[in-house]
Amino acid sequence: MAGTVKTKSGRILTEADIERNAAAVEQDVDISAWAPHRGRPSLDASDEAHAPRIAVRVPGDVHRRVIARATKEGRSLSEVVRELLEGCAGGAAARKP
Repeated sequence: MAGTVKTKSGRILTEADIERNAAAVEQDVDISAWAPHRGRPSLDASDEAHAPRIAVRVPGDVHRRVIARATKEGRSLSEVVRELLEGCAGGAAARKP
């Protein structure tokens, strides 16, 4: 085998494991109706381009608090961070929890 394949849990898959998984997928999946999808919807209805990405490193405590807030409000981490950036940038009013 050209390279080692590991699962998320760290288990190393053998060639037999890979063949067995491939056979199961080929047996259970009907790709005749498959159609490509465009991807995620644009964040800005007037903009057809991809939304820019901002990568920021934060302390672990801040990350945990933002995740807790997103979970409590039933929203994604990205939604909460976008809202906080909007408030900081003087855009839409910040949402109250």
